[in-house]
Amino acid sequence: MFPETTISYFLGCKLCGILAMLMVYFCSGIPTAETLLYQKRLTAEESSAYNALANITYIDPVTHRLESRPASDIGKFGLHSRIGIAGGKLLHLRRRNSVMDYHGCSTDVDRSRIPQGEPWIALVRRGRCRFRVKVRNAVTVLGASGVVVYNNINERDLVLMTHSVPGAVSIFIDKLDGEFLASLVDNGVHVTMTIYPPPRHLSQPHSIQHNFKSNKRLVPEIVELQKSSALSTAVNVALVVTCTIYVTIAVLFH
Repeated sequence: MFPETTISYFLGCKLCGILAMLMVYFCSGIPTAETLLYQKRLTAEESSAYNALANITYIDPVTHRLESRPASDIGKFGLHSRIGIAGGKLLHLRRRNSVMDYHGCSTDVDRSRIPQGEPWIALVRRGRCRFRVKVRNAVTVLGASGVVVYNNINERDLVLMTHSVPGAVSIFIDKLDGEFLASLVDNGVHVTMTIYPPPRHLSQPHSIQHNFKSNKRLVPEIVELQKSSALSTAVNVALVVTCTIYVTIAVLFH
């Protein structure tokens, strides 16, 4: 009923689809070395190196009394974050002409709310864009002294942020803490926040990524994870090449 070439082409496309599905499976099933490294270190003994302390001061809107949250482990520094002190007025960044967009993915914000001549901390919500975009917008473009990203879902483990903004102090906190701070700021409460690492890190003002590179005990682990990443890449390339060859043969020689 159908020409042989058509049948062969159809079978070739069908096989190509199967191979494409396998490729997607391998892409999602074998994380990159970078992803595995971040996940593993968050649960390893070294995870304490990410701890970020914070002191928060504000005027209670009900009692009108000065409230101060003592230093506590509020979140985690990002992988590329500068391990240092950052402080100032907390500002919940909202996109101009938007009621609920607090994600920090745009620099089109009401800049009249940004303190002039004094340090300030940007508070932004997770989602809609990459962490590096949020940090770059807040620090590089808008001039924040630090960035606090709060989670948009309830989960037990804090995310290890990655970004490519050198010298920026950035931390990730959970949804509950973030929404509490956001509610204060959104209701006109003046909140001051100071971010700093545990005392043992204050004499080492460099990124956590540098700490990992200098930790010789972790080098074998990094190599193994890089091998996993190379394997996934090789498998994907082989599937694409096989798919291309098969379809070409089906079309030209049948």
